[in-house]
Amino acid sequence: MTDSTEHASATADLPTEFSEIEMRCPPCNAVWSAPVVRRVNVRTHPDARLGILLGTIHWTRCPVCKQPRAIETIFEYFDPEQRLLVQVRPEWEYHAGGGEDWYWARYEDLVLKYQDVDIRVDVVFGLHQLIEKWLGGEEAIRRAREEWEIRRQKEGNR
Repeated sequence: MTDSTEHASATADLPTEFSEIEMRCPPCNAVWSAPVVRRVNVRTHPDARLGILLGTIHWTRCPVCKQPRAIETIFEYFDPEQRLLVQVRPEWEYHAGGGEDWYWARYEDLVLKYQDVDIRVDVVFGLHQLIEKWLGGEEAIRRAREEWEIRRQKEGNR
């Protein structure tokens, strides 16, 4: 049995975890399952960081009427090189009466969940908070858009 200080000194390689969520389209009432990420490890799935910066992560389209729909789900952003795990919660939670008390309760839950892993943890409400606080803000978004445009041009030249 390893002692807890020895266990906590090593950063775990927390893997990316995918799942599905049931969606319902308000205009046409269609129901379908959409893929979501529950935890993303940006070392093993670097395009997820790009999807976050471009605002394209967790979107789906109704299979019947083709209406695009955002998927509001809680997920964890894990950057092993920064030893950082951030739980991303829907922005509306904070504004729906939760406020600071809601933040601290979610933060405490996350600290307890990862207490034996040598990482920093945080909770944010919405992708915008994640981007501003941890990913480099508007400059990172600008670079992501440039990278995406370069990729699209390369694809078009094939």
